[in-house]
Amino acid sequence: MPIFSKEELYSTKGHMRTSSLFVEKAALERKPFLSLRAQHQTETGISLRDYFIHYTTNDPTETVFAEEVFGEWRFWENLLKCKWFTPYVEDWRREADIKRKAMAFQAILKEVREDGRSSFTAAKYLIEEPWKDKTKATKAKTKETTEKAYSSISSDVERLKEQGLLQ
Repeated sequence: MPIFSKEELYSTKGHMRTSSLFVEKAALERKPFLSLRAQHQTETGISLRDYFIHYTTNDPTETVFAEEVFGEWRFWENLLKCKWFTPYVEDWRREADIKRKAMAFQAILKEVREDGRSSFTAAKYLIEEPWKDKTKATKAKTKETTEKAYSSISSDVERLKEQGLLQ
């Protein structure tokens, strides 16, 4: 069952409401109940932004969000066609993407901390920082840092090779 009913989302004539849903955009002919801002920034409407980020952090397709909030994909698709709405949803998508990446980093760090099967690859990924836009100077500094880190453990690596524990 969707969060919002058809009676809230459509006019009495069956037309889809768009800007009239939002307290920031409505012309008060029909009481708006949604807000484009975060809940902590407003007390006048339910934050569509918060719902969006909650649902799309784990589902970037936005399908679950559309179905849970509006009851159908079509309503969300039509709302996305509104030019005034585009800057808001782009900002929300960026925020959900950042939260998704933060969750991925936590998983990588957990793998390194718990010395899992992929801990070496995870650690290498964190050291190389491929998500950063790198200049030649930055790449050289990263390489230097990596070589210094390796040199501090190279004697251990050599010992393990001599013992036949590494190849």
